[in-house]
Amino acid sequence: MSDLNVMLREQATLGLQRELDAAVTNGDTEAARKASEKLALLAVQSAPKAPPYGDAEIRAELNKLDWFGVDPVKSGRVIQLGKDMDPKKFPSAEAFAAALVKAVEIDGKPAAPKKDGEGGEDEDEGEEDENEGEDEPKKKQRRTDGPGEGDNTQRATGRRTSGPWSKLSDAPANVQAEIKRQADKFVPANAPKERREGYITRALASHYNAHQLSKGKK
Repeated sequence: MSDLNVMLREQATLGLQRELDAAVTNGDTEAARKASEKLALLAVQSAPKAPPYGDAEIRAELNKLDWFGVDPVKSGRVIQLGKDMDPKKFPSAEAFAAALVKAVEIDGKPAAPKKDGEGGEDEDEGEEDENEGEDEPKKKQRRTDGPGEGDNTQRATGRRTSGPWSKLSDAPANVQAEIKRQADKFVPANAPKERREGYITRALASHYNAHQLSKGKK
């Protein structure tokens, strides 16, 4: 309905302006005077109506509050909110002041505390995600194809777990025993230490290659 009124006022204003232009063109001062009066009257009628109260009346209502002008935070908030409100939309200064006070009270209320248990579900879920999979045993990835890697004998003897056997303790227990037996047989007891160690080194390489071949390695 307001849009229709605006359109009607614009049409009436345009018609009066045409009457005034015609009267001026024809030199008809009487007709021009009447058209000007009608235009002025229409402008007054179309002007937005001011509320029946102003800042003085609003402040008088606010002064009835025991905290207005005393509490700087709430007083400042009332004035700030009042600048963003339209007095024409309130029938009286009392209604305008009441709306301001209500907005300040709502704005100053602390946030309601969470009830017991609220938000805990998401936290529990996060903990479950972090702990998920911890109970599952991790499979140890085999780094090489070294013989006997990961078996009980290897862990007990402290043998190395990758690459060819560089010392006797790297080999499985049965291979160690066989190499010792052969060394005792083919290397005299009074032979230099270096000779026995050289024999063991060559035997380790030979047994390692044989072990690899038995596993299908080339």
